[in-house]
Amino acid sequence: MIINGIEFDFSTLNANDVDRMLAAQTRQQERARTEGSRYTPENNYPAWLRLQCRIFMDYLDDVLGGGASEKLGLDGSNFNACLTVSKAFAEAMAAEKASVSALIHPAEERAQVSAAQAIPAPMNREQRRAAVKAHPAMVDFRAQEAAKAARRAQLKAELEALDNA
Repeated sequence: MIINGIEFDFSTLNANDVDRMLAAQTRQQERARTEGSRYTPENNYPAWLRLQCRIFMDYLDDVLGGGASEKLGLDGSNFNACLTVSKAFAEAMAAEKASVSALIHPAEERAQVSAAQAIPAPMNREQRRAAVKAHPAMVDFRAQEAAKAARRAQLKAELEALDNA
C-alpha cells in the first residue's frame, strides 16, 4: 500500500494484516481510555495533543511496521500532520478496496449491459409484420459503393502525397 508516496508492506486484502490492524485499533482505543483521563484539552492542551499523536504513531507502527510513523514525517507533536496521514491512510485503504471490488463484481456491470441488449420478447406474426413495416430494412447499395469509392480516392491521394514528399 502506498501512503503519501511511501510504499508499505500492508494490504487490506491480507487477513494477517487486517488482524494486526484490528488488534492495534483495540490497543489504541484502550490506551486512549486509560491515558486520556490524565490529559484533557481543557487542563493541558499541548500534552493532550502530544498524547493523541503518540497513540496514532504507535498505531501506525503496529499496523504498517516499525518506523512507519517516522517515514511519514510524524514527530509526535504535530496533530495536523497526524490527521493528514490518517486521511491518506483511509484513502489508500478505500482505493484498494474499490479496485478489488471492480475485479470481484464485474458481473454486475455485464448484467447491466446485457439487460440493455436483451433479447426481444417473441412476437406473433402480426407484430413481426408491423415491425417490418415500421422499420424497413432497405439498404442503398449504390450509396454505400459511392462512399467506398470516395474513401478509396481520398486514401489514394494521401498515399501519393506521402510518396511525393
